[in-house]
Amino acid sequence: MKRTILFFMVISIIFTTSCGANTATVNNIEQEQFTYETNEIYSASGSKGVSSVAMGKNGELAVYNYYEKKIYIFDKDGTKVGETEVGEDWEGLLAFDNDNKLYVLLQHREKNEKNENVLLKRQLQIYDNQGNAVETQSGISEIKGESRYLTDETVERIEVDNHGNIYCLKVSQEVEVLDNKLKNIAMLQGKKFLDIALDEEDNLIGLCYDNGSQVYIEKVSGKDHKSIWKKEYGSDEEPKAIFYNKSTKTLYGFNEKGIFKYDDKGNIKGYIADAAQLSGLDNIYRFIVDEGEKIYIFGKDGSQSRLLTYIKTEKKEQEETEKKEIRLYSYYPNDDHIHQSMINVIRKFEQKYPDIKIKFEAHDNLQQINTELLTGKGPDILCGKYPAMGYITKGVFLDLNQMINEDSEFNREDYNEAVIEGSKYGDALYIMPITYIKQFYIGNKKLLEDNKIEVDIEWTWRDLYEIMEKVKSKGIYAAPIYPEEYILSRLVKDGLDYYIDWEKKEARFDFKEFRETLRLLKNIKSGNFEHPEAEPYPRNGRNMELLLNNTLFYPDFHSGKYESVYIHSPYSDNIILLPRPKPEYGDTKAFIAYNAGINSKSKYKDEAWEFIKFLLRDDIQSYIGEKDIPVNKRAGEKVLENQLERMRKYGFDADANLQAFKDINSSLNKNEALEVPDELFNTIWEEIKTYLSGNKSEDEVVKVMQNKVELYLNE
Repeated sequence: MKRTILFFMVISIIFTTSCGANTATVNNIEQEQFTYETNEIYSASGSKGVSSVAMGKNGELAVYNYYEKKIYIFDKDGTKVGETEVGEDWEGLLAFDNDNKLYVLLQHREKNEKNENVLLKRQLQIYDNQGNAVETQSGISEIKGESRYLTDETVERIEVDNHGNIYCLKVSQEVEVLDNKLKNIAMLQGKKFLDIALDEEDNLIGLCYDNGSQVYIEKVSGKDHKSIWKKEYGSDEEPKAIFYNKSTKTLYGFNEKGIFKYDDKGNIKGYIADAAQLSGLDNIYRFIVDEGEKIYIFGKDGSQSRLLTYIKTEKKEQEETEKKEIRLYSYYPNDDHIHQSMINVIRKFEQKYPDIKIKFEAHDNLQQINTELLTGKGPDILCGKYPAMGYITKGVFLDLNQMINEDSEFNREDYNEAVIEGSKYGDALYIMPITYIKQFYIGNKKLLEDNKIEVDIEWTWRDLYEIMEKVKSKGIYAAPIYPEEYILSRLVKDGLDYYIDWEKKEARFDFKEFRETLRLLKNIKSGNFEHPEAEPYPRNGRNMELLLNNTLFYPDFHSGKYESVYIHSPYSDNIILLPRPKPEYGDTKAFIAYNAGINSKSKYKDEAWEFIKFLLRDDIQSYIGEKDIPVNKRAGEKVLENQLERMRKYGFDADANLQAFKDINSSLNKNEALEVPDELFNTIWEEIKTYLSGNKSEDEVVKVMQNKVELYLNE
C-alpha cells in the first residue's frame, strides 16, 4: 500500500561554501528555495527487496523483487496497476524499450560445494507495459568457465535500443550488446564503464574511468562505436551514476552533492536537488528523473529496500519556534562523502529533536579551527580527522566520561571497547570515535608459503626485516615502491609515544631503544624493502608479474571495508590479511577515526552529547559506517555481513581472512588523533632523513631531536 510521508526541505540550486561545493562548476543562477513532498511507492524487506527499477515512456515504473520473484508495475502517480510472477528463482534486471515493452533479463549463477561459480545461466522475457503477458521468451543461454570469469560475465544493468538489442553492463565493467535471443552482436572494450544510458538515437552514453582513475562521460555512436564527445570531471564534480531522459533529451548525474543535469556536451548546467535533502534512504542505488523533473530514487533504509519519489513544491512559510543552535564543524579534507552523510544525519536528528538546530560547516582549514578554539570560541562540536593533543592539553575539550557516567542510556558494551579505550588520554575520554579505518598489509600467500614464511597479526618491523633477509638472495622484495613518508615513516611515528611523556613534558630519544629503532629503519630502507621496478599500479603486464612473483606484501591505502582489501589486492583472493607491523617498543596498533569532541566552553553540552549519542545509534552507524568501520558493534556486524554477501556473490572466498579481520580490529589500541601532531612529527622525520642519507651521525640526530621535542613540549 502506498504510504505518504510529508516533510519540508530547503534546497539551494547553488551550494554554499560550507557544504564544500565549488560554485564555479555550475551556472551562476539565482538561488531558489522550495520544498519536497516525499512519497513511498514501494518497500520490501531485505537488501534485494527492490533489485531493479525501470521507467516506461508514459512514466510508469517497473520494480523487480528478488525475494518474491515478482515484477510490480506502478503508474506515474504510484498506484499499482499490475504484477506478475517471473517463475524462476533468478535475479532480474529491467528496462523498457521505445514501444514501452518491458525487457527482463534473468540470470543465475550455479555454484559447487566450495561456493565457486560453475555455470552462468541467462534468459530474456519481454512483457507488455502492464506486466500481464510474456510476449517473447528466449531460450536459456549457458556460460561456462572459471569462477571469477563467470562473476565478471554477470550483468549489472541493461538498456534496450530501438531495434530491441540489449546493452549489458557487466561486472567486468565492459559493455556487451546482445540480440533478443541473447546472441552476441558487439563488445565495447577498451573502456571501464561504471554506468550506461542510451539516447533517442541509440548512442551509448557511458560513465567511465581510465587507468589513472580519471572519471569521464563519453557519448559513443550506436552505429560505429566511435566517440562523439568526451568530458572529464574533477573529483568534486564526478558523478557516481547517470540517467538519460529520452523525452526531454536530458542527461542527469548523481553524486554525494546532489542530482544535476548536463548540456549536450557533458557540461554541468545546474543542480536540480541536493542529496543532503533527499532524506529517507541510507544508501542510494539508482535514480530516475521524469519529464517534469520529478525524482525517483531506490535504495536501502535500514533493513528495507525502498522506492521513493520526490515532488518539488513551493516553499510554505513556517513559524520558527525558538531553538537551541549548536555549531558543528567537520574537518575531513578531500572527503565530501562524510560531510554529506553528516548533513543527512543532522536532518534526521532535527526531526527527532525539533527544539535543536545544528548549524553545520565543513572545513578544510585547520589553522582557522585552531585559532577559534584556542581563543575560547569555535564550534560546540568538532568532528573529523584532526590532531587532538593540542586541544586536550590546553583544556579545549570536555571529558566525555562526565556525560557517560550520568547517562543511564549509554552502554559501553554496545561499542567496540578497544577503539574507545584507544581514544582515551590517560583515563579521560576527550574524543569519541564515530567510525574508523586502518591500514592493512595484504600478504602474497603463495609466495610466502613457497618460501616457508609464517607471519601473524602480532608481527613487528623487526619481523619484517628478518623476512626480507631470508628472501634477499632470491630477488624478492617486501613491497612495491611507495613514498617513504607513507610507509617507512610509520615505523617511527607509531612508536613515538614510547619516547614522549606528555604529562611530564619529557623526551627520551637518547636511549638504547630509540637508537635500535633508527638502525632498524636504516637497515630496512637500504635493504630489499621496495622493489625498484614494481609500482602499486597498474595491475597488468610486467608490473603485475613483478607484484605476483617478486613482492611479499602489498600495503593497502587506509581501508575500512573488508571487501576493499580483496579489491585492492594484486594477488587476487589468495592472500593473508595482516595489520601494519607494530613498533618493537610501545606495542602501538593505530587506527584513524572520524572523531567527535565537545567544546568545554559550550553552553549546550547536554544537547551536544545527545547528538554524539545519535551518531552512535545502530541505524545511523550502519549508514555513516558503510564505507568505514562502525564503532557500534551491531552496526559493524550488519555492515560486514552486507560486504560478505557481495563478496560471495562475486566469487571471493569471503571467509578465508574473516577471523583475522575481526582479530585485528579488536586489537587496536591507539587513535591516531592522539599521536604526535604532524607539525612535531615532520620536525622529527626531517632530522631522521639526514641520518638515513648519511649527512648526520646517529649521535647528532638523537641530540637534535631530544632538544627540539623538549622545546616543543614546553612551549
